[in-house]
Amino acid sequence: MNRSPFALVLALASQIGQVAGHAAQSVPVLAGATALLSGLFVGRANAAPVSAPEVVESWLLPRYDTLRTATRAQLQAWESFCAKPTPEGVAELKTRFAAVSDGWASVEFITFGPVMLSLRPDRFNLFPERRNAVGRSVAEIIGDPTDERLQPDHFFRLSAAVQGLPALERVLYDDGAEAALVTGPEAARRCALGRAIALNLATIAEELREGWGDRQNGLLGQLIAGQSDPVYFPEPAALLSQMVTDLAGAYQRVVDQRLLVVLGKTPDDAKPLLADRRRSGLSRETIIAIIASADALADQLALGLDAKGRATIEKTMAGAEAAAKALPEDIGAAATTPQGRKQLQAAITAFKAAQASVASPLASGLGVPLGFNALDGD
Repeated sequence: MNRSPFALVLALASQIGQVAGHAAQSVPVLAGATALLSGLFVGRANAAPVSAPEVVESWLLPRYDTLRTATRAQLQAWESFCAKPTPEGVAELKTRFAAVSDGWASVEFITFGPVMLSLRPDRFNLFPERRNAVGRSVAEIIGDPTDERLQPDHFFRLSAAVQGLPALERVLYDDGAEAALVTGPEAARRCALGRAIALNLATIAEELREGWGDRQNGLLGQLIAGQSDPVYFPEPAALLSQMVTDLAGAYQRVVDQRLLVVLGKTPDDAKPLLADRRRSGLSRETIIAIIASADALADQLALGLDAKGRATIEKTMAGAEAAAKALPEDIGAAATTPQGRKQLQAAITAFKAAQASVASPLASGLGVPLGFNALDGD
């Protein structure tokens, strides 16, 4: 097992403390270990201290701000469209959908903070879905002539399959959806459903951002003050470890859920219908948004590494970003052709290299453990 010098010394200091117990002579021993730890930090060639609250403030919150703005604009677009449905209005709805989809992709791999509660990730974007849950839920609620379930005080209690972006994608992009939104017997119902989803997404985005607060209030204020929170941060010092764990999970989400599941072992095993955002044609753009956001987080955390470590991170993240941009527009179709499969496999290699670099040199260099994420299984 490879462990960083920092982790080894930290473990050593802990063991020394346990052996020494409360004996007075343990003080100089621990002081010596502390000095050694400090020396290692200084010895990491001008490494800068990395502050988890600062990363939240400078990297995460601007992305939540963008998501909140995008969902508000999307809700306004649905309000306007429902008042006067037109084909031009549908085009505007699709533009707003793409902006919200991108905004969510840039933060979807974050699992700490207000996003932990109330099934917010699934309610915002249930992915991957199972057994056509989204399609069945959308068809069922469109066929329901009553308005009760679409009311804000009821809608958020429904299945996550009908509350978020995958359901909205079907409302906008399913075969015949555009015409059905403008005219016909289902137009009013489809519009009411789209508006209910847009309001739900705007509400969740608002809750996410408001929960974090600012430097004086909310979770960010607590973190800056060094205060723990029994729900979100029982141990505020562990937040940096959670960040690198979520960062590694970003690349894993792309590889496992958006590429390997579509690719299959052979062209005959390819499953193009499982490509994320295939209806809206945003499969590639979604991956680019995730990778770009993850790379930006990695670059910021890498400021805590020495020059060699930073260079390694910069190289692997640049490779991941280039691989994402080189992906074919249609991920599903690419999985069925030899040339397309080579492109997808090249991207997988680059994303796995980026994920590996999060473990080392990033996590090891920062002296924080890389934990398990939701994709690791038992």
